[in-house]
Amino acid sequence: MDSRDRGGGVDSRDRGAARARTRARRTQTERREASRAALLDAAVDCLIEDGYTRLTTRRVAERAGVSQGTQMHYFPTKTSFLTEAIRHVSRRLADEALARTVVPNRGESARREAILDELWRVHNEPVFHAMLELWIAARTDEELREEMRELDRDLSRLLLESTAEVFPDRAGDADFRVRLEMALALIRGLAMTRAVLGARAVQSRWRAMRGHLAALLEL
Repeated sequence: MDSRDRGGGVDSRDRGAARARTRARRTQTERREASRAALLDAAVDCLIEDGYTRLTTRRVAERAGVSQGTQMHYFPTKTSFLTEAIRHVSRRLADEALARTVVPNRGESARREAILDELWRVHNEPVFHAMLELWIAARTDEELREEMRELDRDLSRLLLESTAEVFPDRAGDADFRVRLEMALALIRGLAMTRAVLGARAVQSRWRAMRGHLAALLEL
């Protein structure tokens, strides 16, 4: 009699082996994702500390705790690597900001103020200064400039998607989108001056402008 007919022992072992292989594959996938995320986070940290011109992918790999060969496998070019790092961190910050903004029973006025506060918060995060490094370098680097254009489109799309969740009734309002982009341009410009003017002076200017921007979004 076949062992399968005696209580299904082989089938049970086969199923157990299949489950073990599935767990191993999942673990390997999780390891790959963890390595990739570590590289992206390390790239942003190195951009902030070293600047674009002094940054080396070897140093990023060392900081992430992976080999440079692993880094090259995931991100073969420096420009795509660094722009993807900004995209990665920006998405995480956007998710966190959205979670703080979308609060049940919050009125529209409070939501307008909340989204402005979150935009200001994000533009005072270290990742914004890392992105500044890339913007400046892109002026004379054509390959980086193309990557940054795509990144800007992605971040603009991310902003609009997040805004649609905060203001679902304004999602198709082209005029509201323009005013939101105006607010974003002002916030970016003001945040850029922080390195020269200092945090206290810039924060004081933000407090003076915040109410006017909220009124702009109310129109």
